[in-house]
Amino acid sequence: MPNPFHPTCPLEDDVLADRLGLTTREFQRYRSQGLVTVSITEAEGERMVKVTCQIGNRIWEGLVQCGRIAFEEVRFLRGVRSRSSAR
Repeated sequence: MPNPFHPTCPLEDDVLADRLGLTTREFQRYRSQGLVTVSITEAEGERMVKVTCQIGNRIWEGLVQCGRIAFEEVRFLRGVRSRSSAR
């Protein structure tokens, strides 16, 4: 019987922070302020999840299987300002 999908982050904060070019402390502070969003969805395929992490116009997306990144990409949205620069 397959395990049901449980949306918990399969990656540590330090891994996500590094992918966004932040220190772990910065990542955690920005996340607690609501400036970093992390979403996890079930990906097609066995035991893979898609992790999307965004801060401002910078988005990191990765497919994670068994706690390891199988595929990743970083992209930047044009015309989108970060919340901190809009103030």
